[in-house]
Amino acid sequence: MTPAGSACQAEAVLQFWFVACKPRQWFRRSLSFDSVVREQFGELTAEAVAGGLSSWEGHPHSALALVLLLDQFSRQVWRDQARAFSGDARALALSQRALELGWIEAEPARVRRQFWLMPHLHSEGLAVVEASVALFERYSDAATAAVAGRHADWLHRFGRYPHRNAALGRVSTAEEEELLLVRSPGAEAFRCDGCRGTGPIHYRVRTDLEPQWQLVCPQCWPALREQPGYRYGGTRKANRRQRS
Repeated sequence: MTPAGSACQAEAVLQFWFVACKPRQWFRRSLSFDSVVREQFGELTAEAVAGGLSSWEGHPHSALALVLLLDQFSRQVWRDQARAFSGDARALALSQRALELGWIEAEPARVRRQFWLMPHLHSEGLAVVEASVALFERYSDAATAAVAGRHADWLHRFGRYPHRNAALGRVSTAEEEELLLVRSPGAEAFRCDGCRGTGPIHYRVRTDLEPQWQLVCPQCWPALREQPGYRYGGTRKANRRQRS
């Protein structure tokens, strides 16, 4: 492939993700959206995960496109499969290199800086995720930093992300199963999906970064209210019956 052709492909990735797509599509599970990504970029994503497209690494714009293929498109192309995470290590290395070269700091668009840094949040390395909180605070926003903090809490507790266990063929512990199960109606107290604390009042919310409905306590709620795509689904009180 000619350098011009490769540059056009990289630009197509960036235009699709940041222009054609709506932010709510980025993190929401959607079979139709997965199908679009798979049809348009499935072969290119496979090439990236196999170690190809090395010429993209030399320029910040094409390198960001490569990170998107490895760290985002892979999750749409191979939803619920182990292969969905097979590009994470290379994406993280590219992101770390971009930090060293000053590419992320020089990027004027906050949303592009956010996706430059997403491989840090996706890592199952505790030190990497803990360090990413400050990076997101500096280069992205407080809401994304709060998500990174929650990921760090999961790694402190479990040493891994339980929601990946099924795709990776890992056996969940009883404590992980408790996290993954949806609480049944009529519970006397709710457990916050953020800090994991329990209490009688929680708020049902979702955001672009956390598209599945979750229950959060009054302490965790303010940070999520500022996050893109914030939706409020009602207040849950222990002394009232929940509706499904």
